[in-house]
Formats: sequence, structure tokens, C-alpha cells
Amino acid sequence: MPTLDQLMSLSGAYGALEFSCTGDLGEIRGDLHHDFAEVVAQMCAANMAIYRMQATGWAKLSGQQGFLPERGFAFLGLDDVMMGMDSKAVLAKRQAFDYDQAYKLFNEKA
Repeated sequence: MPTLDQLMSLSGAYGALEFSCTGDLGEIRGDLHHDFAEVVAQMCAANMAIYRMQATGWAKLSGQQGFLPERGFAFLGLDDVMMGMDSKAVLAKRQAFDYDQAYKLFNEKA
């Protein structure tokens, strides 16, 4: 799992943070206002919970497996992207962001 400083080294990154499964904000890096970082942490946790609920329900109703455990997500905006995995997230400018590089960093073994 990458450190916040490693996430900040990704191209286009302007912020990185830790979030708990209940939406509590941990450490932050970069140019993020604390109130904004708190909302981002809550959004990350909420979206992971929504995915878990949908994946669990779909697996039970359809019999299909392979959707769990949930690990991460990416949100794309017109100018920005947020990618999170395993309780950490990075915010970056979309045009400069390298998704493959970020995915590899999030999946490196310690």
C-alpha cells in the first residue's frame, strides 16, 4: 500500500488523504482545505459502502460471484479525478493523471 507521499508523486496529483470505513479523515497531504478533505473522506467511505451493498445484493440475487472484496474506485470529473483504494485516495488534474501508474502504485506490495 502506498504512502500519501508516494501518491502525491503521481503526475497531476494535488492532494492525498486517508479515510476510514466510517468516513473519518486521517492524514492529508497537498493543497486540500481541511473541510473539503473531510467531505472527500466521507464520500470515499460512502461510495465503498454503496458498492459493497450493491455487489452483495447482486451476488445473492444472481448467483454471480467475483465482485467482492471491494477495494477501490475512480471518479472522473471534467477537470479532476479522484482514485482511491484500501483507505487512501489521491486527487489529481485529469489531463495529467496516469491511471495505470496509479493502479500499479496502489497495488504494490510492501
